[in-house]
Amino acid sequence: MNQQTEEMNPVEEKHFAPVVYRKRWAVLFTFCLCSMANAYHWIHLNIISDRVLYVWDATVPGKTEGERQLSMDSLSMVYLVAYVPLIVPATWLLEKYGLRVTTIIGSVMNAAGGWIKCVAGILAESPAMAQTTRNAAAFPLLLFGQTIDAIAQIFLLGIPAHLASTWFGTSEVSTATAIGVLANQLGVGIGFCIPPIIVPAPPAPENGSVITANLNSTLAGELQSYAFIKKCMMILLYAGAACNTLPIILVLLLFRAQPITAPSVAQHLRNEAKAREKRSRESLQDQEKFVDILSRDIWLEHGQNSSEPDSSPSSPSREQTEQNDGPDVQTTVTTAIIFDPNEVDWSVDGSADHLRNRNLPEAAITMHTRSGGFKGSLMRVIKNPSFMLLLCSYGINTGTYYALGTLLNLILLQFFPADAPIGWVGFLLIISGIIGSIIGGIVLDKSKKYKLVIIVMYLMGLLWMGVFTGCLYRHSIVLIFVCSFFLGFFMTGFLPIGFEFAAELTYPESEGLTSGLLNASAQTFGIIFTILASQLTTNHGSLAGNLFLCAVLIAGFVLLVIVKEDLRRLRAHDSLQSKNQMNRT
Repeated sequence: MNQQTEEMNPVEEKHFAPVVYRKRWAVLFTFCLCSMANAYHWIHLNIISDRVLYVWDATVPGKTEGERQLSMDSLSMVYLVAYVPLIVPATWLLEKYGLRVTTIIGSVMNAAGGWIKCVAGILAESPAMAQTTRNAAAFPLLLFGQTIDAIAQIFLLGIPAHLASTWFGTSEVSTATAIGVLANQLGVGIGFCIPPIIVPAPPAPENGSVITANLNSTLAGELQSYAFIKKCMMILLYAGAACNTLPIILVLLLFRAQPITAPSVAQHLRNEAKAREKRSRESLQDQEKFVDILSRDIWLEHGQNSSEPDSSPSSPSREQTEQNDGPDVQTTVTTAIIFDPNEVDWSVDGSADHLRNRNLPEAAITMHTRSGGFKGSLMRVIKNPSFMLLLCSYGINTGTYYALGTLLNLILLQFFPADAPIGWVGFLLIISGIIGSIIGGIVLDKSKKYKLVIIVMYLMGLLWMGVFTGCLYRHSIVLIFVCSFFLGFFMTGFLPIGFEFAAELTYPESEGLTSGLLNASAQTFGIIFTILASQLTTNHGSLAGNLFLCAVLIAGFVLLVIVKEDLRRLRAHDSLQSKNQMNRT
């Protein structure tokens, strides 16, 4: 598709026609494969924890059953723990080098983690065999491979909103974000279902010990059982590693950082702001001059030839040519604009589009909206009160969802027998969440009622959490399935809407930054809520743990209601659209 675009003048914007490319769906599909593969690895070992403990039993740290189970839980907890300290450098990488480089790094690390776990499976040996150095490295290597996958997750989780705004038009951006988020959830759902089908349960232990478990109470029978289960485990690991490797090829062939022409006015304005920031930085010869300029409240708009501005208050803007001794030597004095930033109320509307309408110097606009690079963007986002409220509310809601998914088996086993289809309850949570994400994204694209939609999704999730808690005491697995469907629908459907709302509140800052912070908040609250709810459920029963989760959800809902609906991205788009309409008439 060919499209000619005019380069916008910094002061007077000309007509801009967004272009939406068909390739956007290939880019989104490729990312979805990467995200699904990574999310699958988060849960694929813990859902068959008894099989994992059986295969790697000889090298699992811990002397007691509780310590060994904690080592097993670390295979999934590492996904939460690794995210928080590494999200800032990962987001900086996304801002600095774009979608393509970040996705390549994430997909390569994801594949590396999968193949390392295959090596860990090869090294594993039956506990009945003599201990060797090779055997001792098996489980630590398995945990190392899982850690590599956990780090890869950091490069992928913050991409959906960034990819959607970069490649999709205004009417599709929420839907594209929802698809990117639900791909991650679908990967988790596959991780719940596939491993138990491929790897059979180990034989029933004798004397309460997995180590002495065998089929015929003989060493030969035990080795035969171990060999069969390990073979199935290796099939699972090889398949997972292969599925992690395939997306790398697609990323290298199909993935581009951004289209030639922006798909929306808002994205075009962001690209223009980044270009102006780059030109402004290149025009500053050194940091000392920059500090000196700021100290005199002078904002320079540099010409082709750089030189010292005239700082005299009597000549606020001028250009002159001075003849030197040589006939062909000229020095062009750059135009200087005397400007006092303290005289401007930036809080009225700090968007670049609005500031240009007020005829403020272009350099002042650029420095205000894009100064400081990644650090400046991070500080502006943190100082945004509406975003910080959303950050806490999002973290509470999603952290509760993580805790519920992690403790689902522990909660339901107190009310249902061990052979109940508890795993399918978790799978239904994921599938209904995918449906909720799609419908939520479509509703948001059509209505643009960000706060109303996100409040409704949150409130319904809170109500169904209460219904789920009450239905436990009915001892009806059918009711639990019904509650799980609606609980997953609203709690997971909340996720992409939260990404889009954050992007609106913080425009023109990058969606990658805001998505990363939201995910970091969710991981942090998820760790805290999982530990606290687990202790309450173990010591005081499921009711105590569930009531705790309901209470924190109420607190998060109050924070969400307080958020001010400041739709900056939508306002910037509407503003330029109105200008274009006026220019046509």
